[in-house]
Amino acid sequence: MVSSATGNEYLRIREAADEYRGKGYEVSQEVPLDFLPGFRADLVARKDGEVRVIEVKSRSSLAANPQIGEMARVIEQKPGWTFELLLVAEPHRLRTPDDSRPAKTADVDERIDQAAKALAAGLSGAALMLAWSAAEASARKAVAAEGIADERVAAGGHTFDQAVFLGVISRDTYQQLAEIRRYRDALAHGLDVPDLDEKTVPRLIDLARQIESECSEGAT
Repeated sequence: MVSSATGNEYLRIREAADEYRGKGYEVSQEVPLDFLPGFRADLVARKDGEVRVIEVKSRSSLAANPQIGEMARVIEQKPGWTFELLLVAEPHRLRTPDDSRPAKTADVDERIDQAAKALAAGLSGAALMLAWSAAEASARKAVAAEGIADERVAAGGHTFDQAVFLGVISRDTYQQLAEIRRYRDALAHGLDVPDLDEKTVPRLIDLARQIESECSEGAT
């Protein structure tokens, strides 16, 4: 690892580590290599005398680390050693105001309260958007607490993808959010959702409260 991993890279590193362990390899992460001073491999996988050095990079990270090509040549020259490069997609990032920042617990609680009030006033669409914002803000905080940088990725559901992979939200919660996200996406892009039923928004408000509670407990 020449430079610190982005969120997508970090998640792919963990995924690759699990894949290699499933194949019977002994896997270590961020491993210094004596013959390459200053270089720490994302992963080193060993089995039956075979050693694989695995680097996970986006194209921009690869361009910022041109020495990786030379490292690969050095590694491939060692008997029994191989070099593997795994590329991850470049996420499309949000365009946000310069002064935007992650929401604090008080901000999240206020959004949840506003969502409940909007629902009571018959504004189900507004309530859903507020509750979704609260849930995503809580998940974003929890992901950051795991050491993943806030990359402001625009892809819908990206923060929840990270959160479920890291185990900060449950698979059941993730699946419920994935179902509700259809409504969120439609509303966010100006579409009418006539079948937004009376159960969907209260369920999302409850999920937002649950995620905030669980993430706050995990941070203490």
